[in-house]
Amino acid sequence: MRTWDETEPGAGEDEAARVRREVEIEASPEEVWDALATEEGRRRWLDDAHDREVHVESAQEPSRLVWWWWREDEAPTRVEFQLVPAVSTTRVVVIESRPSFPLVALARAFALAVA
Repeated sequence: MRTWDETEPGAGEDEAARVRREVEIEASPEEVWDALATEEGRRRWLDDAHDREVHVESAQEPSRLVWWWWREDEAPTRVEFQLVPAVSTTRVVVIESRPSFPLVALARAFALAVA
């Protein structure tokens, strides 16, 4: 397994922080997809997935998955997975970012405006 990391922290509160990682996994894209896209797969793969809320933004099986996840005491982050088939592995590109503006506050304001 090989990994590459790249971090792009925001310059201030108005900019998003972003982390990009790449890893090559000795598995097919379909096997990696199952580990990411199913609740059972996430529980096996991620030790702390059981205490996080996950909302899928988009899914293009078996090549791209985007979700938002959070814990009750943390701000949500957006996580994008890109699965790239290789000869005998799958390259997984993961980009996690914190939004550049407070989405929770925006959602609350919208809910108040609609009510």
